Amino acid sequence: MSNEHQGPNEFQDRVALVTGAADRIGLGFAHASYLAERGAKIVLNDLGSGTLGLVEQGFNPDIAEEAAQRIRDAGGEAIANNGDVAEEATAQAMVASAMDAWGRVDILINNAGVASSAFFPDIDADEMHRHVGVTLLGCLNTAKAAWPHMVERGYGRIINTGSPACFGNPIASYASTKSGLFGFTRTQAMFGQAHNITANLLLPAAISRLTEGLPESPFKSHLRDHFGAEKVAPVVAHLVSDQCAVTGEAFTAGGGKFARIVYAASPAQEIDLTMESVASGLAHAMDTSDWTPQGSTAESMVHLGMPPDLEQM
Repeated sequence: MSNEHQGPNEFQDRVALVTGAADRIGLGFAHASYLAERGAKIVLNDLGSGTLGLVEQGFNPDIAEEAAQRIRDAGGEAIANNGDVAEEATAQAMVASAMDAWGRVDILINNAGVASSAFFPDIDADEMHRHVGVTLLGCLNTAKAAWPHMVERGYGRIINTGSPACFGNPIASYASTKSGLFGFTRTQAMFGQAHNITANLLLPAAISRLTEGLPESPFKSHLRDHFGAEKVAPVVAHLVSDQCAVTGEAFTAGGGKFARIVYAASPAQEIDLTMESVASGLAHAMDTSDWTPQGSTAESMVHLGMPPDLEQM
């Protein structure tokens, strides 16, 4: 990369694995290129499937190599992997490529995902299994493959990619598996503390290969114009940097803003063995005057600056 475009070398000699990272407008490629511009070596994964992950949509097995070449053309270092993250062998191959080329694995960014066109209750087990495979097993497979190397070096940075869909979304398979990453990320953070391995959850709001497939609307136009993936990349980069020790947290990011997301509890209400005591305490328990509740995908988007009058999913 030319010096005039190259940022500080914060990630010099760091090696990052990034899944679902080949699409030009997508989050994964934005993360990978941002890190590469700052010195990181990248193993870039993308299966090249359609947004639903279905065979009938077709596959482009060359998309990962094409994206890796874009990084190399800009002066960075990148190796492509076009495997399915739902398969353990893909994660093992990614780590093996990193170890063979650079002898280390420092950063893992799990970005791969699939969408769905079916709303609840019109979903079936196959669709749920497909989402579990990519979203949950994909994160598990890469973490298990990278973990021993991170433990050995006493250093690691992990980002799992959830979605504001976890706050409520018609696509039950997508919303529920993204929600599962809250617990998984917290668990990784618990076990990583002794080894200087951090794990955090990203809930991005951005135009991407998935959102680009939505019908044209004022919402989608605003998303395209103001919620580019490049606006999320600095948040991810800081969370995987040496100077950031934050772990076990969740952050939503998009449109040039970010916010911490937490589970919140109301003051505990005293009850006895009657339902009436629960009913009387419920109004106090539901008082959210000091909170910014995330009740739906739309509420999360508005919190980040999306105009509330635009029609959203």
